[in-house]
Amino acid sequence: MRDDPGPVPIRLSLERLMAGLGSPEIEATATIIERWPEIVGPELARGMVAVAVRGSELLVRVEDPAWASQLAWLEARLLERIAALVGPGRITAVRVRVAPRSTP
Repeated sequence: MRDDPGPVPIRLSLERLMAGLGSPEIEATATIIERWPEIVGPELARGMVAVAVRGSELLVRVEDPAWASQLAWLEARLLERIAALVGPGRITAVRVRVAPRSTP
């Protein structure tokens, strides 16, 4: 229990929760998702989207199985680029899910 009964910033609470679950902090996850086109390049970003981080695994949605194959070939390079942005060891694997983009 805390000595100070004052409010705790929600970000701090969420970061503690995420760390307890073995997930990178919110800022690292947001950085990966926001800078995804820079990480994979604009052409690949049209066919694949970083959607979440679970533990040290990045979840990526692709529209076509061909994109999944391309991502598998590039995984090591992508992990290096991600490590350069958010620090080494935070993301150690990429999991791909084939699912078409939802249309409005």
